[in-house]
Amino acid sequence: MELLLKNQVKFIVVGGLAVAMNGVVRTTDDIDILIDDSVENIVLLLQTLKSFGEGYASELSPQDFIDEEGAIRIIEAFPLDIFIRMQGMKYDSMQTMTAQYTMPYGLTVPFLHAKGLIKLKAGSLREKDQFDVIALKSLLQKEQQLK
Repeated sequence: MELLLKNQVKFIVVGGLAVAMNGVVRTTDDIDILIDDSVENIVLLLQTLKSFGEGYASELSPQDFIDEEGAIRIIEAFPLDIFIRMQGMKYDSMQTMTAQYTMPYGLTVPFLHAKGLIKLKAGSLREKDQFDVIALKSLLQKEQQLK
């Protein structure tokens, strides 16, 4: 993520890592990001990925990032799932649903906040997504009670 931020790639962390960034204890095997689908941003993303790990992303082109549901998975030191659209929502429509997470070494990473994740995961049939929704709703209720 450090390289993505350094190279000014526009992205939002979504999925299990975003759930954890919201404060829910959650493990995940991959990192899911939703990216801005402009050609300029995709070119920046590809340039960044080519400089990372073994460079498997060098075989990708901007044309591989079509505007539809589903992820492109890059497996290097860890699996990275890259989305253009999730549950019909794109980067621009999720901008208002983000927060910033400061990593221990000072890096600030954009991630989808609890309300955005609930909206994103509510329609999913996957059991772990439904557990995430329950945990995130509980987190929001606890936050409301503290106010």
